[in-house]
Amino acid sequence: MNCFKTRSKSHCQRNSSTVYSFIVLLLFFCFALLPRQAAAIEQNTVFLPIQVNSPDSKAELTEKMDGLLSEVVAKKEFTMLARSQASVIVDYAGSWPPPVKTLKQLAESTGLDYVAVGSLTVIGGQISLDYKVYDLLTLEPPKHYFIQKKSIDEVGDGLTEIITRVDGYTHRDLVIGSIAPEGNTRIDSGAILRKIKTQVGDIYDPSSLRDDLKAIHQMGYFKTAEIIATDSEKGKQIVFKVVEKPVITAIRYKGPDEIDEEKVQEAANLREQSILNQLEINRAKEDILKLYKEKGFYNTRVSSEVSFPDKEKVVVDFTIDEGEKTYIKEITFKGNTTFDHDDLEDVIESDEKGLFSWLTESGLIRMDLLRQDSARIAAFYHNNGYLEAKVGDPVVRQEKEWLYVTFVIQEGPRFKIGTIDFAGDVIVDKEELLELLSIRKENYLSRKSLREDILALSDFYAEKGFAFAEFDPDIKKSSSGKRLDILFHIDKGGLVYINRIIITGNTRTRDNVIRRELTIEEGGVFNSAALRQSNKNLQRLSFFEEVNINPEPTPDKSKMDIVIQIEEKPTGKFSIGGGYSSVDQLVFMAEISESNFLGRGDKLSLKAMLGGSSDRYTLSYTNPRVFDSQLSWGSDIFDMMREYSDYTKDSQGAAIKFGYPLFEKVRGYARYSITDTELSDVAENASFVIRESQDIQLTSAMQFSLKRDTRDKFYGSTEGSRHLVTVKYAGGPLGGDSAFTKITASTSWYFPLPLHCVFHVKAMGGQIFENETDKLPVYERFFLGGINTVRGFDYGDISPRDATSNELIGGDKMWFTNIEFIFPIARDQGVMGVLFYDIGLVMHEDDDWTTTGYRSSVGVGLRWLSPIGPLRLVWGHNLDPQDGEDDSVWDFTIGGIF
Repeated sequence: MNCFKTRSKSHCQRNSSTVYSFIVLLLFFCFALLPRQAAAIEQNTVFLPIQVNSPDSKAELTEKMDGLLSEVVAKKEFTMLARSQASVIVDYAGSWPPPVKTLKQLAESTGLDYVAVGSLTVIGGQISLDYKVYDLLTLEPPKHYFIQKKSIDEVGDGLTEIITRVDGYTHRDLVIGSIAPEGNTRIDSGAILRKIKTQVGDIYDPSSLRDDLKAIHQMGYFKTAEIIATDSEKGKQIVFKVVEKPVITAIRYKGPDEIDEEKVQEAANLREQSILNQLEINRAKEDILKLYKEKGFYNTRVSSEVSFPDKEKVVVDFTIDEGEKTYIKEITFKGNTTFDHDDLEDVIESDEKGLFSWLTESGLIRMDLLRQDSARIAAFYHNNGYLEAKVGDPVVRQEKEWLYVTFVIQEGPRFKIGTIDFAGDVIVDKEELLELLSIRKENYLSRKSLREDILALSDFYAEKGFAFAEFDPDIKKSSSGKRLDILFHIDKGGLVYINRIIITGNTRTRDNVIRRELTIEEGGVFNSAALRQSNKNLQRLSFFEEVNINPEPTPDKSKMDIVIQIEEKPTGKFSIGGGYSSVDQLVFMAEISESNFLGRGDKLSLKAMLGGSSDRYTLSYTNPRVFDSQLSWGSDIFDMMREYSDYTKDSQGAAIKFGYPLFEKVRGYARYSITDTELSDVAENASFVIRESQDIQLTSAMQFSLKRDTRDKFYGSTEGSRHLVTVKYAGGPLGGDSAFTKITASTSWYFPLPLHCVFHVKAMGGQIFENETDKLPVYERFFLGGINTVRGFDYGDISPRDATSNELIGGDKMWFTNIEFIFPIARDQGVMGVLFYDIGLVMHEDDDWTTTGYRSSVGVGLRWLSPIGPLRLVWGHNLDPQDGEDDSVWDFTIGGIF
């Protein structure tokens, strides 16, 4: 405070004393009116508002610092003067910090022991925060704290740090300043600290520290542990001083015989050079017992012994008394009235000891499996109308060397299905939704069917674009009878659109090759059925080891990204090999092919097959999607020679082909071919049909086909069907020496069966018409027999014969059927077995269509998708052999399609 120069010194002093007395009185009333909060530790420090030194925006910065200080101080329950109050006492424009005398009077008026004053200085891009804390009960110098920050946004953290340190300083006799372990060399300090609940800044509480000490002892790694507490400026320094137990230098197992010692060691999971821990040793004993019980040794006993060769070394010995294997003698069920013992025994996986238990280990008790069996029985009841059924944990009773297992069941009432209705967002007629439910066709309510129906409803809504639709079934008992009414509450959510389609993993295949197979598009409505079809389309390309299509959310809840993750596989193939065929005898095969040529999805192949009775060379190219459209085109160049029993056929030619989808899954094909054929080695007394074919050399033909193929895969199909109708026209305006019309149709169906088995049935028929007399070559006629038509017959043996020479001359009509039961032998390796029944007939042009006189066979086969192509080994038995025919025929092929 300043006095006017005209006043006397004594007058100035009297005036100053009066003012200070007034201020002290004013502060007394101000602090009496300040709200105070109860705290675990009585706070003894008053904070003055911060002095701000800044060339710019000082007023704004001052207001911000008052707010920050007030917030941080309040959290620690310290006292803070408002700037309006503090300005009456101290001069913020004068020297800083204020005189000690002023601060002492402030402390006396508030009854607090410490005064904290701070300043904030902004120079360029540097911000300094200085704080001094005055202990006004002593003559010690003030405690100084200093922090620098780069921005005003960081000052709040700096204030928190300083005030925390001030708290530790002013309560250094009551607050914990540091906690640390000491003496541990092998046990990580972090592991010890995680057991200590007391934290830095907590009130010094010996009782809590003793609890922490107990927790450290319970870790099991220390001989002794003690607390050492010392005082420091930051508060109490707490040290947990430990002495570690010795190290296990050897672990020995005595007694394992029926189970390998290595497996016992794995179960114990106790390691040498680890610190001795009795808790770990006890756990190891329990785990060894568990291993033996899983192997059927229910009476095994395990003991442990710890020895000390010296103070720092420990040897642990486990002694195992294995006992005899214990088997389940009997499994019984109590409380079941609706389902008998056999019904429930089919549900569980545990079983009683049988004749082959020594080999299969059936009848051995496994507690985890028994508990799962309890859940299986409960699920069985819940899926058969007993929604309140309960099954307790299995009761195991031992009598001598046998175990007896009992499942106790509380069936409760059985509920039939009452009414089914929908509420909420019903987007179609309720009858259409009811058609999706399998549960409505059942007599009793099934939880499994209910879950499946919810999935079916969710999928139906997802196909309409409502990807996040929710279905909440409200199940209530009917007012009369043991029935349950189901009301599905539907919340369809909003329509979801496809934002982006992201393709990853394709390093070789071009994006357009993948995108053209998708039935979804960016900007379109989300459709789960289209996603599944897209995945199936990509799988059918056979370019990829794995295809995953995953919807991913975006910040916009109405849109989803579709991420297509693929893993490419080699699509080029070079193969060379040999084999034996009943038709071609010894066969040498070679192929170079690429099914994803230049990453464009085109197919290019060169094949050669050299056999004892045939040679074949083919160069083929196919573009399945011209300009990414649905149109396909390709071309073939071929050279083929085959020796028949009555002649040798040598052909060269070329073909061009096109394909296009017509409707649904029906695809149309057109193919033009021109072939030059020469027949040689024809006997002079050969059939007229064969001899006249020598003059039919050039065949110019158009072929039209309709195909519908829904098989899940081309090789080894397990479901779906394939249908094909073909018309081949030669001669007429096309020219050439041949003139005929040939019509064939086939249908093939695959039905999946349990245990990965498949039922397959195929039927085919055809008829050929001679458009001009003597213009139908013998090799265009129909012949049956062999591995691809009616097995159990040699190739082409089912055929009309020439009345004079008795040679096989083919027919103009034919039909045949294959019925197969396909079962896995080595499924992962692609080895399948086949049982079949074949039936077929070829008719002469003078005969009408008939089934009289058909030929039939039965047999077995082996199929393997080998590295060099599909392999087939077939044995067929002719059910009615005629003169000159074998009772059975072996057929073998490798390569080609089956």
